[in-house]
Amino acid sequence: MNLNPLNPTAGAVCILAGGQSRRMGRSKPSVELRGRPFIEWVRRAAQSIGWPVLVIDQDHIKGLGPLGGIDTALKRTTSDLLLFLSCDMPLLDTEVFQLLIRQLRASDTGVFPVIDGYVGFPFLLRRSAWSHLTDCLNTDTRSLQALAAKSAARRWKVPTILGSTLRNINTPQDLLAAEAWLDQQDAMRSVMMIKGLSIRRDSIPILSGIHWTVKKGEQWVVLGANGSGKTSLLSAITGYMTPTEGHLWALGKKYGRSDWRQLRKRIGLVSSSIRQMMAETEPALHTIASGRDAIIDTWGSPSKSDLTAARKLLKLVECEYLSDRPWAVLSQGERQRILIGRALMARPELLILDEPCAGLDPVARERFLEFIERLGNDPSGPTLVLVTHHVEEITPVFTHVIMIREGKVLARGPRKQTLNSKNLSETFQANIKLRSNGERLNAIITL
Repeated sequence: MNLNPLNPTAGAVCILAGGQSRRMGRSKPSVELRGRPFIEWVRRAAQSIGWPVLVIDQDHIKGLGPLGGIDTALKRTTSDLLLFLSCDMPLLDTEVFQLLIRQLRASDTGVFPVIDGYVGFPFLLRRSAWSHLTDCLNTDTRSLQALAAKSAARRWKVPTILGSTLRNINTPQDLLAAEAWLDQQDAMRSVMMIKGLSIRRDSIPILSGIHWTVKKGEQWVVLGANGSGKTSLLSAITGYMTPTEGHLWALGKKYGRSDWRQLRKRIGLVSSSIRQMMAETEPALHTIASGRDAIIDTWGSPSKSDLTAARKLLKLVECEYLSDRPWAVLSQGERQRILIGRALMARPELLILDEPCAGLDPVARERFLEFIERLGNDPSGPTLVLVTHHVEEITPVFTHVIMIREGKVLARGPRKQTLNSKNLSETFQANIKLRSNGERLNAIITL
């Protein structure tokens, strides 16, 4: 997109990167956010405009503050229009620049954003403002406030929604706040995000430093041996086990700051623990209907609307013929499908399948996995997370794998790059060869 409405070849971006960050206790270019120097964050944002980018890390005349950097930039470029950025603001994005440049139509000298009554970065100056800059440098009022006033630059009140991207990061506390803001932005774009999650019980580590992000459009497999920590990880995600350290977001909500009892209604769970709690006399239709509020052993009869919705889900899970059959006489495969229908009753955005094939005979397992494949390929369906220790249960619909050993992440990422013989052998601590059987996988163990 051409961001300059006047002259697309006239603009240049100048990043003022000199000086010492006193409150950080180090030079500005050396300060990092998420392991990347501030200057690289700002440079990447600047390059999105398409104008030449110039980093001003040493002023022509020292000791003049930001005005010295502006004077140096004007001496080092012939551009008629300059966009000035500060390396103290790594969260800048293109949207801010677009809105700022649009304000230029109403000014002959430049545009300054205004936050809390004060002008600041990022700002635009035309070369015609140089004479006003010189006036400021020849007085004791060497500040951006003075330059904005002398040049009669346009003042743009920044929309509140953009305030976070315009924050100056000058202290360790500012840096922590920026990290938290970035985490929240990532979480809002993800189905689930886990950062540094650890769980200890009686000083015994169960999970250690788990990092894991599930994005929309991805279908994940959690792979690990018995006792590796898979169940504890699920318990943390569903809010039944409190983390000792770290952070957890699900569907944009952060654990500890949101009501996880309500959030659970948006997270479907199919596990053996739920299967064992179902009333034996309850008909399949009522079992599915009980998923509306994620309640087991409900009193009374479901409403007509819930029964109508449950019948549709019975059809979806291909079990219409089981409508009136009690739980006690259902096969294991039928029970798993009914539990999936029950989980879908609340229209979850995330569906966790905890070893759903346990107890199924080979034929029932294949039929069940075929059903999961169809569910995963449904564009309107939930994001799937399959927990298993059998690679044979990983159907083509699953795009990503996280492999856990002794409470730690051994590997994670796209399935085709992550799921291999080496990682599989390390996960299960055995010599395992992974073989492809068409679209499915199998593992050959050498003892």
